[in-house]
Amino acid sequence: MTSAADIVPLHVLGTDVDVRVTGQEPEELARVLRERWHLALREGTGPAAGTTAPPLVVEAGVVPEDRPEPWERRDTVVHDRDLPRLLQRLTQSITHAVITARAGELLMLHAAGLADPLTGATAAFVAPGNTGKTTLCRALGPGRAYVSDETVGIGRDGTVVPYLKPLSTRRPDWSGTKDEQPPGTAGLTAPVAAPWLAGVVVLRREVGHPGPPRVEQLDVLDAVLALTPESSGFMRTEGPLRWLADVLERTGGAQRVVYAEAASLEPVAAEILGRGDPW
Repeated sequence: MTSAADIVPLHVLGTDVDVRVTGQEPEELARVLRERWHLALREGTGPAAGTTAPPLVVEAGVVPEDRPEPWERRDTVVHDRDLPRLLQRLTQSITHAVITARAGELLMLHAAGLADPLTGATAAFVAPGNTGKTTLCRALGPGRAYVSDETVGIGRDGTVVPYLKPLSTRRPDWSGTKDEQPPGTAGLTAPVAAPWLAGVVVLRREVGHPGPPRVEQLDVLDAVLALTPESSGFMRTEGPLRWLADVLERTGGAQRVVYAEAASLEPVAAEILGRGDPW
């Protein structure tokens, strides 16, 4: 029977997840997971406040070298002999599980999210994978509330559901495996004020882009075309195009921003996080 010591209880994207720790030295792996997922830990093994569904269960364990384990993102069992690869795969499996669980309930954008710590005003910076979302959180997040470097979930009432995962950072010896780093090591903290969506930015990073970021206001059609490929569970949502159009209308439409360095996006972030609540 699994004991409480074998479980790392998380609350991510509004969903309870129990990570069941197995394999070699499970106590050490549980310690590492609690360190990396420190902003997402829920107290005890009971449900988080407002949660009634039973927790999703994902298993993780370090295994001997002579037991290679196949893995896909949809798998809920993640075994690996290499700890950094195990941590990355576990993050991806948890992400897949909670996105699947919330499909149809949230409008989910593949985005970095930062919020004003006092008002909860949140900016969603939408971009494909490996194009600078985590770097943006590290550069602009200290002093603000961290919402996600992966998925920003939006309710129909404009509330934003945080996904306080570890920061997935490229390693200096990049070989396909990222480091899963505790957000606190980058000065990031969880929201205190309830987050709500204040604005949407479509990012395009261009190395060598001269001068300040180039900001372009998108009309509704162009915004929808830019955002739908960077969404999750979109077609499992009732009236997704109407929902997205309403989000854009209430938040002043989406901006496309071309930039070179994340720090140069400070004025864009400050303007959005200074907005009043349109919801």
